[in-house]
Amino acid sequence: MKWRSPCSLIISLTIITIGSLSVYAQSQRYPTNVEIQKIIREFQQRASSPPLERECCGGTERDTRTTAQRQPLESFVKAWSQAAPTVAPFLGWWVNNDGEIGVYPSNVRGRVCVIYVSPGLDYKFSVGSISNRQINLSRDLAGRVLLNQRNSIGNTFLLVASVGSDNIARASPGSAIYTYPELPQAPTKLPLSKASPQENSRIVREFNAAGCTVSLPKQR
Repeated sequence: MKWRSPCSLIISLTIITIGSLSVYAQSQRYPTNVEIQKIIREFQQRASSPPLERECCGGTERDTRTTAQRQPLESFVKAWSQAAPTVAPFLGWWVNNDGEIGVYPSNVRGRVCVIYVSPGLDYKFSVGSISNRQINLSRDLAGRVLLNQRNSIGNTFLLVASVGSDNIARASPGSAIYTYPELPQAPTKLPLSKASPQENSRIVREFNAAGCTVSLPKQR
C-alpha cells in the first residue's frame, strides 16, 4: 500500500465531503418557476391525449367518486376557503397507483401539513408553505412542490413536482400525479397507527406541534 501523508488525506476527505454536500444540495433544490410552468403545460397536453392502459393518474381520468365520497371533502374545503382560500383547493386525501398523500390545513396562517404514504406503507410528514398557488414542502419531503390542476372535464389533480438525480424537474404520471381526493383522516386513524405505533406517535406529535388539524376553521 502506498503511504499518503496526513495532509493529503485531509485534502482528499475535504474534496469528498464537499462533493457529497454538493450532490445533496442539488437533490434538495426546488423546481424553478420556468420548470413549474413546463410541468403544467406537459400535464395539460397529456390530459387531452388518450390515456395509457391502467394508468393512474395522468390527467385524463374522470371523477368517479360517489356523492358520499365527494360531499364531506367539499364541505371541508368550502369551510376552509373562507379562512385559507389559497390552501383550500389542495386539501384532501389523494391517491394514485403507487401511493397516497394527505394535505391538511393548519391553524397557522400560510402553513400546510402533508402526510405522504409510499407503496410500502412508509409514512413521511412535512410542513409546507404556500406561495404563487403552489406549496413548497420541507423536512423529509424537501425539494418537492405541490400543484393543483384541473383537466378539461373538470376533474382535479394534485401534482408533486421534484428535481430528479438527472437535474430535470418533472411530475411523472402514475407516481407523482394524484386524484380522487376524499376527506383527510387524523393521523391516529391511519393504518400507520397499527403498523408502527412509535412512528405514528412521532407523526402525531409533529402534526399537532405544527398546528395541523382535521377540524373546521376556528371562527375569527
